[in-house]
Amino acid sequence: MNTVPSNEFYADFSSLSALKTKAQKDPDSALREVTQQFESIFINMLLKNMRSTNEAIGGGLFSSAQTKQYQEMMDSQMAQSLAKSGGIGLSEALIRQYQQTSPESSTSQSRQDDTDFLNQVAKQDLARIQVLAKQASMDFISSVQEDNNITAQTEAASAPSALSVVFDSPDEFVDSLWPHAQAAAQKIGVDPKAVLAQAALETGWGKYPIAKEDGAASFNLFGIKADNRWQGDRAVVNTLEYRDGVAKREKAAFRAYQSFSESFDDYARFLQTSERYQEALRVGENATAFTQSLQHGGYATDPQYAQKINNIMSSEWFKRL
Repeated sequence: MNTVPSNEFYADFSSLSALKTKAQKDPDSALREVTQQFESIFINMLLKNMRSTNEAIGGGLFSSAQTKQYQEMMDSQMAQSLAKSGGIGLSEALIRQYQQTSPESSTSQSRQDDTDFLNQVAKQDLARIQVLAKQASMDFISSVQEDNNITAQTEAASAPSALSVVFDSPDEFVDSLWPHAQAAAQKIGVDPKAVLAQAALETGWGKYPIAKEDGAASFNLFGIKADNRWQGDRAVVNTLEYRDGVAKREKAAFRAYQSFSESFDDYARFLQTSERYQEALRVGENATAFTQSLQHGGYATDPQYAQKINNIMSSEWFKRL
């Protein structure tokens, strides 16, 4: 990667007098600097118009007057760096045209190409260049969005749908997930029946799994929400919450996994790393005390949450475990 020397700052106006002195002592070197500065101005104009196109689409979460100011400073410095690193070839073409390079070092065809290139640039007025830059940036953004859509569609096509992972009966739910519940319970030292019963309550025995917006399975068995600690995939759905004893429908983001096994693993890790659930982990294999401590810790807003889990543990499907 080409680096910009610390003394090459876009806002260093003192370099103009230094350039005049250099022009007297070393005209060829001064010519290169002048053409590079011209190309820097041209590139900066293109970047500015690409920024304005992006603003028309949407400024984003962190858009502000201060952000815009620093972006303009960065673009100016980047334009200068690009010009000194080769840029788009405008500087070199100008030098060759000015020096009338000899046939030994450049063919007549290359000089003609330079002339055509410079004439094409010169014929474009500012308004025309702005239109071209804006159109180019729009085409670039469209291509990026199209690529992202293709990637998202490919990922959606490869991910199982939420309907495909629905359990047909409580028997199937218990038989399939019991080994995972045992493994998670062993990690945190609690009764595996309480773990599996909580998953049954959260998903309606696996009949109502949380789905992503595209219908893909989230494999979230415990209704763990995606707060600022979660950096993975998520599913945004409507949920029922109790506020001051009153049930209300709200939209919330939940964690999404690649498998039910990941859901059990994250459940164990979630309880271990949350301070408010340490009391629940200290009760050991006392399932009733565990569920009550979860409710007291604020795991769910349902006032009957612990009782519902205990009712599931008393069901016929758990008696045979």
